[in-house]
Amino acid sequence: MKTPEGFEKADVDKWLKKIGPELAWYHKAITHGYGGSGAPDYLLCLNGAMWGLEIKRPGKEATAIQERRMQAIKNAGGHAVAGTADVVIEAMTDWLAVRGIVV
Repeated sequence: MKTPEGFEKADVDKWLKKIGPELAWYHKAITHGYGGSGAPDYLLCLNGAMWGLEIKRPGKEATAIQERRMQAIKNAGGHAVAGTADVVIEAMTDWLAVRGIVV
């Protein structure tokens, strides 16, 4: 059974598949308790830029450690965003549009 967050992730998966591997390579970080705490749900290279995506169900916010991991990505020159599928897709779509890529 899919969780509310799972439905959000499915929408992100659909969008990433739509734009294709020409624009986005991604990895879904599933740590099962063995990886670094707070790692974003998705690590991706979007048109040459590193992104971390933390997908949340409506009404939920990133935890403190997730915020720290996203800030570390930004400090290293990458992009990081947390929110529902609509929020993260809009952020990526807007970023691409500024670069003349309409999806």
